[in-house]
Amino acid sequence: MAILVSLAMLVAACQTTPAPSSTQAPAPPAATKAPAAAGATSAPAAAATTAPAAAADLAPNQELREAAAAGEPPTLDPNLSSWDASISIVGLLWEGLLKFDKDLSVVPGIAKDVPTTANSGISADGKTYTFKLRDGLKYSDGKPLKAGDIVYSTKRLLDPALAAEYASFYYDIVGAEEYNTSKEKDPTKLKALADAIGVSAPDDTTVVFKLKQSRASFLQLACLWPIYPLREDVVKNGSTAEKPDGWTNDPKNIIGNGPFKITEWVHQDHITLVANDQYYGPKPKLTKITLPMTTEVPANYAAYLNGERDIAVPPAALFTQIQNDPNLKSQVVKYPILGTFAAQFNNKKPPFDNVKVRQAFATAIDRQAFVDKIRQGVGKPAYSWIPPGMPGYDANLGQQYKLDPAKAKQLLADAGFPNGQGLPKISFQFANAGNNPIYAQFLQEQWKTNLGVDVTLEPMEPKAYSELVNRKEFMIGWTGWLADYPDPDDWLPELFGTGAGNNKTQYSNPQVDQMMKQAAGETDTTKRMQMWDQVQKTIVDEAPMAFIFHQESLALVKPWVKDVFFNGMDSNAVPGYRSFFQLWLAKH
Repeated sequence: MAILVSLAMLVAACQTTPAPSSTQAPAPPAATKAPAAAGATSAPAAAATTAPAAAADLAPNQELREAAAAGEPPTLDPNLSSWDASISIVGLLWEGLLKFDKDLSVVPGIAKDVPTTANSGISADGKTYTFKLRDGLKYSDGKPLKAGDIVYSTKRLLDPALAAEYASFYYDIVGAEEYNTSKEKDPTKLKALADAIGVSAPDDTTVVFKLKQSRASFLQLACLWPIYPLREDVVKNGSTAEKPDGWTNDPKNIIGNGPFKITEWVHQDHITLVANDQYYGPKPKLTKITLPMTTEVPANYAAYLNGERDIAVPPAALFTQIQNDPNLKSQVVKYPILGTFAAQFNNKKPPFDNVKVRQAFATAIDRQAFVDKIRQGVGKPAYSWIPPGMPGYDANLGQQYKLDPAKAKQLLADAGFPNGQGLPKISFQFANAGNNPIYAQFLQEQWKTNLGVDVTLEPMEPKAYSELVNRKEFMIGWTGWLADYPDPDDWLPELFGTGAGNNKTQYSNPQVDQMMKQAAGETDTTKRMQMWDQVQKTIVDEAPMAFIFHQESLALVKPWVKDVFFNGMDSNAVPGYRSFFQLWLAKH
C-alpha cells in the first residue's frame, strides 16, 4: 500500500483493527483466493465489528476525522502514484477490476467475477485473461465507465513519456516492455508500439489482457491502482507534457469510480472526501472524511486526546504507556503489517558503491534495541527484506548482520577505510514526519558508537524527500515497503531488478535479474518459492539496504468508530483507509 507504492515514510501504518472498544486477536492467516496466485499466506486482518448499523445507532454527523499523516500527496494520478501518501487516497477515489478483501483475498471489483480457467476467464496456457465488467458502472460525474477506459489507463501507464514507476510491474503484458522502454521519437512508430500492447476492449464491458508468459500473480496485479480506469477526456483536461498529472490540480476534475469523491485539496493543509452517490456498491455510511495534513505524531496524538481525531497513531515513545493507560488501553489496536523498514544505501554513490561498506554499516546496528527502546516493543528486528506473514519470509536469513562492532569495523577496513579514514561526508536523508526523526537519531548514534563514523542527518519536507529519492540523489535514505499484494514478486524484482521503477538504491546484479525473470514465470509453486528464496539470499548478502525492522503497528480508535479494520496491506499515511467504505460512527 505502498508502496514506491508503498515506500511508506511514516511508521505505524497499514493496519487491521477489531471493534475499537477492545483489542482482539487477529484471525488466522487466510489463503489468497486468486486462482492463479501462488497459494500465498497473507497477513490477517483484525476482526471488524460484525453487527449491522441500525439507523437509530448512527451518529447524526457521519464525518470521519483522521490525519493524512504523510503530508502532501506527491500526486493523485493513479498511473503515477507510488508513495503511500498518494496510494491511500487514490484507493478511496477509484476501484479496479479486482480488489483485496479484508483478509487480502482477491475478490471482484468492477469486474463481475474473478477470472478462472473454469469460467473461461483464464486461458488454458495462462496467457490470456478476460474480465467482464459489471452492468451500469459510472464515474462520480455520472458518465458511464467503459472497458476502453482500462485499456487507455494501461497504455498510458506504459507510455515512456510518462515515466511511471509502476510500469515495470506489467511487463508480462505482450508489448508492454517494448513500448515502455522505447527510445523511439517518431510518433507513428510509437503509436505502432502502443497498438501492439496486449490489452484490448472487444466491447464496452470486456477487457482482455494477453501475456507473453504466464504470471502467477497477475490477478493480484489487476487489483492495483496503476491500471484503475481513467477517462481520456478527464486526463487531457489540464495535463501537459511537463505536468502529466496536471489534470489532478483541480479537485473538480478528479473524477473516479470509487466509494468516495474529492471535494477539496487545499495543498499542505487538508483533503476532504464525500460519499460518491454513483458508486455501484453499497453506499458508504460516512458522508464526509476530513484528512488534515498534520505530519507531527505528537500533534495528531494531542488532537486525538482532545476529541479532534477519530483514529490516530501515537508517538512510538508512548506505546508502552498507552497500552497500560486505564483510559486509553481499551482504544488500542495492535496488529501485524506486511511491511519492512530500512536504511537504503545509494549503491552508485561512493562509498556505498562498495559492498563491504554497505555490509559494515548493516552490521553496526542493534536492531533489538531499536525495537525495544525506540518502538517500545512494537515490531520485530529485520535482518532480511520479506516480512513475517509473507510467503518467502525466512527467519534465518541475514543473521550475519546481527550487531558485531568488531566485525563491522573490520569490514570497513577491508573496504579501504580503516577506522573510517578516507570516507567522504556521510549524509542520511529522511522525511521529517512521524517518528522518522527519532529513528534517524538512533541510527546516527549506532554508526558513531559501533563503527566510529559520523553521519550527518538531513531531515526534509516529505514531498521534497520523495522527489529526492525518485531522482536517486540521496546517500542513505530512510525507507519502507508495504505489500502491494502478498507475493514475493512484489518484494524483489521491482525493488532490486536492474533499472526497475522502484529500485531507488540502484542495486544491480545480472544474475539476480535472470533468476527473478525465471521465478516470475514458474508455475510450479514449490519451485517458484525456492527460486525466490535464492534471489532474496543473494540480495541480502549484497546489502543494498540495512534492514531495520518488520512492522507491527499500534493505533488508537475512538469507541464510536465501528466496522473499521486494518490489514497487513493498509496504509501508514491514512491508517484503516481500506475499511472506510463500510466504516460508520455510532452515537456518542
